[in-house]
Amino acid sequence: MTHLMRRYFNGTVSAVDLGAKISRNKTPYFLTEDDIVASVDTAIGEFTDTLRRPFNSDTLPKIKGFITNIGLPYATLNKNGSLDRLSLKLFQGYVVDYFAKGVPLSQISISTDSVTSVLPLSQQKRDEAYYNVLNKAADKFMADGWLADNEQRMIESYTSSLGIALNCLPMQYQSESLCRIGQAIVLKDLQRGILPQKPLTVPVMLSRDEAPLWIYDNVTMLQEKITREYVGGSRGMSYRICKGLTYRTGSFKGHPVERSFMDTIGVGQLVITNKNLFFHCPTASVKIPYKKLVGVTPYADGLEVHKEEAKPKRTVFQGFDAWFVMNVLNQVNI
Repeated sequence: MTHLMRRYFNGTVSAVDLGAKISRNKTPYFLTEDDIVASVDTAIGEFTDTLRRPFNSDTLPKIKGFITNIGLPYATLNKNGSLDRLSLKLFQGYVVDYFAKGVPLSQISISTDSVTSVLPLSQQKRDEAYYNVLNKAADKFMADGWLADNEQRMIESYTSSLGIALNCLPMQYQSESLCRIGQAIVLKDLQRGILPQKPLTVPVMLSRDEAPLWIYDNVTMLQEKITREYVGGSRGMSYRICKGLTYRTGSFKGHPVERSFMDTIGVGQLVITNKNLFFHCPTASVKIPYKKLVGVTPYADGLEVHKEEAKPKRTVFQGFDAWFVMNVLNQVNI
């Protein structure tokens, strides 16, 4: 049966003959539904592996004829996700043409709609395809370490058409190249005095003319804590006056010793705006105005900020690359 399906995809068996032979052989060969689905998974998997861009014009009609003549419901045929994988490859292949060939998104939408009319794809899977293509384009564009103006225009057109915010990506799609592209776009706009046009939903209260530029998730905030204790000894004599009462003479000589340690405040979101740093977690919310900063020390996995205050304490944010924040501080008018 698997061989018969292979012959259909290489063009030596028609769709009608495929359906007739499967139907005719079910009973005498005791073919169960699971047997047919297993053969479908194998044949569809092999066909999916052979597909290369640009796709032939008969690809979708061939798939439609196959699904129609197998004799089982679509959901049953797709029980193991083989049709989803085929649909995703076709869908993503058409989307790639926007970056690879400059095909307009309006035309790509027509092609992807034709795919989903034959091979239904959930919105989650469609988003997966959009983000996968964007990730590949990001890797290509950032290979030279910088984003050209025409590359930026392509990215911005793509993201605005699909409603994608680069400065608030889902965690599973936050590739290094894609984050760098989003940050490069923000920094270029800041150089021209332009704030992000697409508002972000942030868990903090912003002031007038304040715009969120980027949001980091899973950031750990640590703050210096100082403890003080006295160490030393005493000299003198103790005299027992009566039962339960002792009188002591002499003096205590000691000195205070301060010890500091970095205390974890919590794990939450670090919001970068054009005016402030905000840290928000379930147990704390902290606002650090750029005007109050007297120094910033970048690390490989975060940064340490030094504020102007009577008793300054070290404050560290850990869990992200500080490159973007340092560039923001160089661009904003503090």
